Amino acid sequence: MPNEKNIRCIGCGGILQNDDENKPFYTPKPIKEDEEIYCKRCFRMRNYGEVIPTQLGENDYREMLDSIDHDALIVKVIDLFDIEGSIIPSIAKLPTSGRVFIVANKRDILPKNVRDSKIEHTLRKVLSDYGIKPIDIVIVSAKKNWNIDRLMDKLVSAANGRDMYLVGATNAGKSTLLNHMIQASAEKSVSPITTFYATGTTQGFIPIPFENSTLYDTPGLFKSNHLSSYLDFKSQKAVQPTREVKPIVFQLEVNQSIFLGGLARIDFIKGLPSSFVVNVSENVAVHRTKMLNATDFYNKHVTTLLTPPFEKDEELKFKVHQFPLDREQKRDIVIPGLGFITVKGSGIIRLYTPYGITAYQREALI
Repeated sequence: MPNEKNIRCIGCGGILQNDDENKPFYTPKPIKEDEEIYCKRCFRMRNYGEVIPTQLGENDYREMLDSIDHDALIVKVIDLFDIEGSIIPSIAKLPTSGRVFIVANKRDILPKNVRDSKIEHTLRKVLSDYGIKPIDIVIVSAKKNWNIDRLMDKLVSAANGRDMYLVGATNAGKSTLLNHMIQASAEKSVSPITTFYATGTTQGFIPIPFENSTLYDTPGLFKSNHLSSYLDFKSQKAVQPTREVKPIVFQLEVNQSIFLGGLARIDFIKGLPSSFVVNVSENVAVHRTKMLNATDFYNKHVTTLLTPPFEKDEELKFKVHQFPLDREQKRDIVIPGLGFITVKGSGIIRLYTPYGITAYQREALI
């Protein structure tokens, strides 16, 4: 909880707290009224030029978005491997919705043989379904520091002197991206960038001088419709790919099932033999079995052959989705926070995901 006297960080203006280092305005120092204190996030940026991630719940995040200057440029970071899981639909309702610039991150996770034009086409289609029509899209890899210079040039042009707000869901790579942008914009002889307090920045925005604009970093959004909301830390790390995803191909017949670790199950319940291409992290165990034996197989092997999770969780209950196959076009079945399965054929599949997770169908990305 915030401190009772509402003592603020002298870097970003947020109300300091000692309780949770993953939430905004945390400081490990005792909060004293007669002492000037930076929150941990501002301290790391001021002294080391490093941005660390923090996160907000959905209600607080909506309030944060509503406080953004109506004339600003929204710079939205999307995780290319988890597009639906990293989209923030409420951006479409902002007065600034006509000035949304998309940074499509984690290009290094997708196969190299997929054309960037195909990635951008699919991304624009998904964004349009959410009512988001970006003024531009730049594909980058923050981890590999790829295409960052081009991104910065385009941002300066798009902002044209306006303030910019960098927004993104948790795990989209926003902080890694910003760290590279700071490094790229600083000359070698310049010390790490210093944040400055701006009047009214009470929502945890960190203002950063950027060319002839101000770039505001914001906390990440912690989404409820995302698998990470239901996993322990070890499992959260396991479902996030760390290198290029290698698709796993199955030719399924009716009454066969595929398990994605112990977190999802696909049943092929009707149709002709079809191709199922699984795209998940290298740390998610994928297994095929007969549908008749699938429940017993899961109960016997969850946390051993079927990982993550790595420990049994009695609270992890499943819901059922059903999707038709399209014989004319490849489609992706998307599980936010876990990955996607590319299918083509005629028939019906049944998908089990944890309660609270809504699966999506889209035009195939790969």
